[in-house]
Amino acid sequence: MSAKDEPITTHVEAILASGLSIFDLLTKDSLLHIPTKELERILDAGLRGFSTAGMPLRTRSKVVKSEMCRILGYPIPKSFRKCKPHARFPGQNFDTYVQASNNLQVWNEELQPRRRYVLVAVGQDGCVTRVKVITGAMLAKLDTTGTLTQKYQARFISGEISQELISSTDTEHLMPLIGSGACPPQGKAH
Repeated sequence: MSAKDEPITTHVEAILASGLSIFDLLTKDSLLHIPTKELERILDAGLRGFSTAGMPLRTRSKVVKSEMCRILGYPIPKSFRKCKPHARFPGQNFDTYVQASNNLQVWNEELQPRRRYVLVAVGQDGCVTRVKVITGAMLAKLDTTGTLTQKYQARFISGEISQELISSTDTEHLMPLIGSGACPPQGKAH
């Protein structure tokens, strides 16, 4: 029996043999779909002790995702684009969060009950200390605020006109929503 004819015994070997990328969608019934507990075991064993020391946050995130691809048997993509409504690893339906602190904020989107969230804990020395995989349904139970966290970014291009990105008043759209708790604009009486 040649190596090509040998049965594939693990999810990683099956993924490697498939030639699929992280962006190729799988069904939960697919032989290539890694169950949550197994995904956690594989990633924890493969990433524990992996050093990200001295890396800027974005670099650290990309390097860890690249290492995850290698561990799971996927080719490493040039970029980890986010595929709506799926995560950065849509084939396995998970997204990653490389965290040096014990808090998690999922920005600009609702938690998806069936999506998996891979939490990669990084110690003070920059080495991965643990990997935990949790579903959106499980994560929602830990949400104590019940609020959707959103991040807005603005860019200011300096020119000849004096401008400021900070306003002393809220927008017209926001003011009716915040009601009587709003502070009046400066210089106006209550």
